Amino acid sequence: MKQATVTAIEKIWLSNKEAQAYLGVGVEFFKSLRANGQLPYSKVGKTVFYRKRDIDRLIAANRVY
Repeated sequence: MKQATVTAIEKIWLSNKEAQAYLGVGVEFFKSLRANGQLPYSKVGKTVFYRKRDIDRLIAANRVY
């Protein structure tokens, strides 16, 4: 019998809590980015989601040399 394989799926969308854990920051950090229009987000009901690539781009764009 052939075993089924599981393919890992990379998350595209992160909840607010997942995004905080991803960067190791608090709730106020993302709240400020939303309020200032620095980071696009989607809202379903009361839950806020961010695209992981938007977070990565924001960090890369603010890189200090």
